[in-house]
Amino acid sequence: MFDIKQRYRRSTLGPLWITLSTGIMVGALGALWSTLFKMELKEFMPFFAVGLILWTFISSQINEACTTYTQFEGYIKQINLPLPLYVLRVWSRNLILLAHNMIVFLVVWAAFKFGWMPNLPMALLGFMVMALTVFFASIPIAILCTRYRDISPIVQSIIQIMYFFTPVMWQKKILPEQYHWVADYNPFNHLFEIVRAPLIGQTAELQSWIWSIGMLALFALLASFMHNRYRKRVAYWL
Repeated sequence: MFDIKQRYRRSTLGPLWITLSTGIMVGALGALWSTLFKMELKEFMPFFAVGLILWTFISSQINEACTTYTQFEGYIKQINLPLPLYVLRVWSRNLILLAHNMIVFLVVWAAFKFGWMPNLPMALLGFMVMALTVFFASIPIAILCTRYRDISPIVQSIIQIMYFFTPVMWQKKILPEQYHWVADYNPFNHLFEIVRAPLIGQTAELQSWIWSIGMLALFALLASFMHNRYRKRVAYWL
C-alpha cells in the first residue's frame, strides 16, 4: 500500500488512473478487433477484457521481477530479511492494481446486461494457481537479473513479443487448424484459460489445468533450488 501511495502521490484518482486507461483500451481496442476479426462484440469484449487485465498483471510482475533486488538494494545490504519477501512485496503491489482493473470487467459484464454467469469458485481456484505460478517464477528471474544485468532487457523483449503470440486480442478459433499449436503450446494461454474461461461462463480445458499445475510445481522447485543456492550471493552482486 505504501508503494502505491508513493507512486500516485498527490494524484486525485490514484491507482484508478490505471483502471481508467485499461477501460479505455478495452473499449477502443475491443471494438476495433471485433470488427477486424468479424466477431460479435458481446462474445469478444469479455474475452478481451479479462485477457488484457490478466496480461497486465503477469507482464508487470515479470518485468518488475527483473529489478526487484536492485530496487531494494539498500534494504538488502543493511537488513537481514528473506529475499523472497521483496518479491512478495512487488507481487502484492501488482495484485492490488489487478483488483482495481477488475472493475473494468465488472463494467463490461454490466454493459452486456449480465448475459452470462461466471463460475467464481473455479475462477478463484484458477487465479490462485496462476498468481502463485507467477510469484514463484519471479524468484529465479530476480536472481538471474541481479547476477546478469543484460537478462533484464531480454526478458522485457520476450514479454513484449509473447503478447502477440498469446490469445489476448485474438481467439484460438480464428486460426487455421494447423496453427492451433501457437496457443496449445503457449504457457501464458493456459494460465489465462483457467481464470478467463470460468469468468466468461465457459469451462477451462483439462489440458490447461495440467499445464498450469505443472508450471506451478516446476517454478516452485526452481525457485526453491535457486534461492537456497544463491541467496547468500545476491548482496554481493548488487
